[in-house]
Amino acid sequence: MKIFVSICSYRDPLLVYTLKALMQTKSAITEVVYGIFEQNEKENSLETLFPELVSRSDVKYKRIDPQYSEGVGWARNINALQLTDEDFYYQIDSHMVFDKNWDRDLINDYKEGCRAVESNKVIISSNCKNFDMVDGNVVLEHGMDYTCRARFYQFNPNLWLFAHGEHIPPTETVMPAIHIFAGNMFTHSDWVRNVGINPRIFFHGEEQAITLSSFAAGYRFFHGKRMSCYHYKGSNEHTSKQDFKPVVPLEIIEERKRRSEIEFRAFLDSLEDDLLEEYRVYSGVNYINKKIEERAITRVIKPSIDIDWEVGDSE
Repeated sequence: MKIFVSICSYRDPLLVYTLKALMQTKSAITEVVYGIFEQNEKENSLETLFPELVSRSDVKYKRIDPQYSEGVGWARNINALQLTDEDFYYQIDSHMVFDKNWDRDLINDYKEGCRAVESNKVIISSNCKNFDMVDGNVVLEHGMDYTCRARFYQFNPNLWLFAHGEHIPPTETVMPAIHIFAGNMFTHSDWVRNVGINPRIFFHGEEQAITLSSFAAGYRFFHGKRMSCYHYKGSNEHTSKQDFKPVVPLEIIEERKRRSEIEFRAFLDSLEDDLLEEYRVYSGVNYINKKIEERAITRVIKPSIDIDWEVGDSE
């Protein structure tokens, strides 16, 4: 079995930790190809600082200067073009580390999900446990096992749906999910051809577009029995965010965001009401009436009270 791991990295100094962690913790049962699209100055890049990693036969590497990046959807779309004969596609963030046998866990969960729905159109996705960096060392913050249950805490006038992945004890079987976390999703490589990533989505709306387009293509979603990955705790104020210490004028970033919002609205408008109703029944997210039903609301983070969109039972 062969896995293509898609890692798009924007000015991220933690990329090397992510890549080494993947390599050091994979099992012996799989062949893994690491597809990297680095958006970073050459002097700060993997090819300059860690050429021994870039030159490996199991690494497919591309790089551009960061000012030319058009956002996460654009980068992930380009990086997916490096996929060839791999059986599975694993899309992650560039600031993550992993438990041993992460690959085996994902494949086993995927197969269990396939059996549950009698189809190979299955996506395994969750948020992650956390890690921090202390004096150049990775410090894991969770010493026990968890899985995740995704629910939502805000549905705002810009149509952005904000998800939270509550940590819960591991489950004995994979659990049906209602949302895809774009920075930790595992599926058959056919998904890239059947669905793929919209390159015109800059950042906000990315997970909603992936979730809805996958659902429309017949995919069903599951949380794995346990999370085998950790996400950098300080990522909200990290150079991997294009508007954090930006390398281009903020007006350019705002224009990219504006174009992305137009694209996302057009995507939603293209979906038939019957599909949106089917997704409401499946998830509790009501795009037609702009509501989140009670069953889809997180109890960990309370919904915002200063928004125009309603939160509550669907009519």
